[in-house]
Amino acid sequence: MTAISTGSAIACFGRIEVVVLSGSRLDHYRRRLDRPDRPWVRVGTVTEQATGPGRLSRAGRGLLAIVGEGDRTVGYRFGATGWQPTADTNLQPDASEGPESPTAADLGADPRHLRAVATFTATGWAQALTDEDGSVFSYHRTPEGHWERNACLRLLDPDVIADGPESVKLAQVTGDIDATPTPWGTRPPTLSGSLSGAGVRGTDLGVRVDHDGRIFLLFGDTHWTRRWLNTRDSIAEVTDTGPRPGLPGVRFHGSPLKLVGGRTTMREYDVPLDAFSTRGELYGFFSSNHFHRRRVMGRSVLARAENPDLVIDPASRRSPVRFRVLGTFSDRHFINVSTQLVGEDLLIWGTGPYRASEPRLAMLDGEALARLATARDTAALGLRYWGGAGWSEREEDAAPLFGPAALGELSVRWVPAAGAYLMLAGSGPEEPIGPAITLRTAPAPWGPWSPRLRLLDWISTGMSQADPFTRFIKAAAEGDPVGDRIFRGQADGTGAAYAPYLFDARLDGEELVLRYTLSTWNPYQVVLMQHRLHWPPVVLDGLA
Repeated sequence: MTAISTGSAIACFGRIEVVVLSGSRLDHYRRRLDRPDRPWVRVGTVTEQATGPGRLSRAGRGLLAIVGEGDRTVGYRFGATGWQPTADTNLQPDASEGPESPTAADLGADPRHLRAVATFTATGWAQALTDEDGSVFSYHRTPEGHWERNACLRLLDPDVIADGPESVKLAQVTGDIDATPTPWGTRPPTLSGSLSGAGVRGTDLGVRVDHDGRIFLLFGDTHWTRRWLNTRDSIAEVTDTGPRPGLPGVRFHGSPLKLVGGRTTMREYDVPLDAFSTRGELYGFFSSNHFHRRRVMGRSVLARAENPDLVIDPASRRSPVRFRVLGTFSDRHFINVSTQLVGEDLLIWGTGPYRASEPRLAMLDGEALARLATARDTAALGLRYWGGAGWSEREEDAAPLFGPAALGELSVRWVPAAGAYLMLAGSGPEEPIGPAITLRTAPAPWGPWSPRLRLLDWISTGMSQADPFTRFIKAAAEGDPVGDRIFRGQADGTGAAYAPYLFDARLDGEELVLRYTLSTWNPYQVVLMQHRLHWPPVVLDGLA
């Protein structure tokens, strides 16, 4: 059981403090409010004998929690030594009056799953914490007055298969030298030599795009040897042969991507999402306006490459690959997107609030794509949204394809060899599967989507302490040779795995062999992963 109640959350000292009941354990979480991308962090456990949700109040510079334990009411005080029992059970009233509790319709939540709502005010904004069948999400009220989900505290989705093989790292894509040491003391070259060749020190993402018989990779917040470029995004072309047998090469362009028009921003979180090629033109989706309106990513835009020939030259330092913005694509449910051309139609899967959203589906049909070549904006594209039983012209009718979910980046592709749509994504916070990269499959773009297969436990495998010669994610803040120092916020911490993007897939006998790119934070680089699984997997049983 996971539970919250009115009084479970308060705002103080520039942060939000909450207590959440899980079975008989009452946990304390905190979220700082100085940036929209601050995650919920579990601070500690108040008690393991709770029989109901706790109530919080301030106690000087600390906190006081009152909780029922059987037939008793017990107090706990939080200070420098963590949570300790106290005889004080007198809650101090909160001076700020909380907002009226929103309904499921106000939140856009399924009323069948909404079990509890706690409201409060933080930094002048109305906030809500919800228990949705054990998953805990936070919401805030926008200036226009509607409620919007902004973060996930805990995801409860036990419907997963986690006992199969693990993905393996094939090679590091970016940088010059692979971060993983070898027993013989040398390290192999990366697939790109991006530092010496194009001046790219480190980057993330790595979305595959096919255009005009060529293969490209789009990269996100890129750090260059020319520091004045800040985090301008980058592009590379995939070649048939690379520095290592059986693996492709990757050739970076020496200048960044550039968006023209549309009042776009090009700093952190303003990244390429995906792209598609049609009628000789290349179109890209990009996120923009990070932190606007207290969102991690403010909106997505659709843009057209000014020169679809895409000249890629590592030595070029003054020739950005330019995309002209047609306009806003979405500021609601399709801020992160993954696209797939199927016949004459473009399918677009999207998520809204970053790493807190269920996926949804939209479509541009062949007639809409034909208009793109002369389109000057996105006002009349003719987008349609999957509403669960059919298509609608209104984005607010777009229905979640499955839940619960707390997705940000996602990668969806139709794989002819498998006869299925494949979706790669990361796991949510504090969920039973742990920190993982997962795969779902579906026979149709709207589903039904299978339960998840865990492809990679990125702590036990990516941060392996048992074998330092396979570890590719920094596991210790000090003394770990796997890691780099690209920028201040990344240099002194450990790594993580995020943003899996399908690179290719093929059948090998009874196995489907998937390759995907993966970002590791520290090192701030991209690696190429491989996964082999029996096909069709058990998760497809019963899907039609």
